[in-house]
Amino acid sequence: MNRLIIVIAAFILVLMAVLWVIWPSPQPLSGNTAMRQAQPEPRDIVLYFVDPAGLSLVSEEQQISGCNDERQCVAQTLEALAAGSQQLQPVMPPRTRVLGVDIEGDLARINFSRDLVDGHPGGSLSELLTVYGLMNTLTVNFPHLHRLQILIDGQVASTLRGHVDISRPIKAEFRYSHVPEPQAEIDPVADPGPGQTVPGSVTE
Repeated sequence: MNRLIIVIAAFILVLMAVLWVIWPSPQPLSGNTAMRQAQPEPRDIVLYFVDPAGLSLVSEEQQISGCNDERQCVAQTLEALAAGSQQLQPVMPPRTRVLGVDIEGDLARINFSRDLVDGHPGGSLSELLTVYGLMNTLTVNFPHLHRLQILIDGQVASTLRGHVDISRPIKAEFRYSHVPEPQAEIDPVADPGPGQTVPGSVTE
């Protein structure tokens, strides 16, 4: 009996050794394979720049690195907008940086570096194209974002350079994707009445 048990045990040990040798071991992921699995695919985006005549917004398709976090995607999209276009005029000074992104429901609060103000050329139409270039870019790429609050170095500003009211959240306005009527440069929204302003309106 003892001899039989010994033989069976020896057979089991031999069988386990053989299986250990011939059984395929799992191959570790190579560095490139692991990176491909961890890195999301590049994202196609639509950006709004200023046409060569400087009168209206024109859309342009670009691509950014893949991103899973919404705030990161928003930041990368606006950074691409700040980087500009090879054919069209920028809507932001090229040194503008996105310092922070906060999303609450349909509202995006974007904190820009002071370069957005200090490097801006000013003027009613130029400021309108900046504001709506930003907002329209957000709305097209992130359809649930309907409002934009622009912050400069973490603070609410009244205007960029004295013309367009940015003290309150701004909504998208696609009529500036076409050549505006002369009056639109002065009064881009319905007249709210004496002594009142509305988000995105031109201040006196």
